Amino acid sequence: MNQLKETIYPSNPKKRRRRTILFVFILLIIGVRIWLPFFLKDKLVAAVNEVEGYECTLGDLDLSIFRGAMVLQEFEIKITENAVTKPFVYCKNADISVEWRAIFHGSIVSEIILDQLELYFADGKTEEEEQTGDASWVEPIIDFIPLKINRFVINKGQIEFENMVSEPPVNLKLTEIQLAVENLTNSTDEEKALPSHLKLTSKVLNNGNLHVEGDLNILKDLPDMDLNIDIKKVDLLELNAFTMAYANFDFERGEFALASEFAMLDGEAKGYVKPILNEVKVLNFKDDTPVLNGFWQAFVGLTFNITKNLKKDRTGTKIPISGKIDDPNIEIGATIVNIFRNAFIKAYEAEVDNTISLKDIAKEQDDRTFWEKFKGLFTNDDKEDN
Repeated sequence: MNQLKETIYPSNPKKRRRRTILFVFILLIIGVRIWLPFFLKDKLVAAVNEVEGYECTLGDLDLSIFRGAMVLQEFEIKITENAVTKPFVYCKNADISVEWRAIFHGSIVSEIILDQLELYFADGKTEEEEQTGDASWVEPIIDFIPLKINRFVINKGQIEFENMVSEPPVNLKLTEIQLAVENLTNSTDEEKALPSHLKLTSKVLNNGNLHVEGDLNILKDLPDMDLNIDIKKVDLLELNAFTMAYANFDFERGEFALASEFAMLDGEAKGYVKPILNEVKVLNFKDDTPVLNGFWQAFVGLTFNITKNLKKDRTGTKIPISGKIDDPNIEIGATIVNIFRNAFIKAYEAEVDNTISLKDIAKEQDDRTFWEKFKGLFTNDDKEDN
């Protein structure tokens, strides 16, 4: 009994002092651990609220010291300059942590995993009823992360667009969004022009499928990229509210698909978009259809009929895109020619052609550089003669 008492309350003053200091230190560590999440939560919310036009609320902030993680729960961003009550951004769980896999490659970087991220956009008759927003509220959050972000993931995300004052009301959704962007900081020291990989999938209007995949390099001020995009099996009946509200016609049947390739190098873009409409029927006479609307729907339906490939009941085209990203050239003439090519020569398929790559842009840039230098020789000679 005396030995136990001596262990807990040593008679030696020096031992007693050391035990007291250790006890106080442990209490201090526990106190800081309890206080720190509340402090960080208040600081983060205050920092985001300083961004004009936005208001942040945060349900809870947890710290996992051993995992090197900060977890934001029930995170919301509202726009304060409109009358829309639904949050612009909602995230059930945002996990910001050290990416332990990258440590094996000699890099100390972070990863962000967002569970059930939802973005909400709205249109209306007045600015008060509209909601668009931007990403300026993200900067204060990025400043809270001490490490560079190397991996970014979204699980079960959703993007919603709504117009509740249009006739008819409109509601469009991308659901089940899965996004993964890997190796953003090139932590694996890949000796490639595009070291990062992106993959995105989602449901489009309930039954359609979106798939985006490719490589990119965001380490440059203007990122380089090479992406393939395809959308398949979108039921056009799901678009009827939107087309009636914004274009004054609706579909009786049909399916939408899209295939696209897009590459960009040093701000110069090259690619195409192939929109495909299968088995489309637009004209739908109803007893209550206004005469002008009936004529308009007849005209739209006739346009689809004239430009469709009869063998496959398909309307489509290929839209070439090129030039600087801040002023792209969309080739209207080629697009019109391709509409009739689809109708009378060969129907386009909703598949990527695998004809666009970063090498194509690099070769075109090299060719231009050669000819510019070649022409420069004669320009300089003319100047010298003068």
